[in-house]
Amino acid sequence: MFTFLLFLGWLFLLIYGIVLLRASKHRNFGITLTTLLLAPVALIISMGLYMDFEKIDCYSNAPDQSQCTLENNWKY
Repeated sequence: MFTFLLFLGWLFLLIYGIVLLRASKHRNFGITLTTLLLAPVALIISMGLYMDFEKIDCYSNAPDQSQCTLENNWKY
């Protein structure tokens, strides 16, 4: 429940930052708020692109993690 409320707050602030972009008086604050709230999204996407899923799969499913090596292409 707390995570859902946190997500709703984040979403509200993101939308509020986008609305402030249109207001000429608070444009700089809108740019700052939008940038700060889109940075975690960009970080999560970039981390997801560089994850080695075969290595994670081997570590999570192998009976012994010492079997997971680059020589056997992360097969267990």
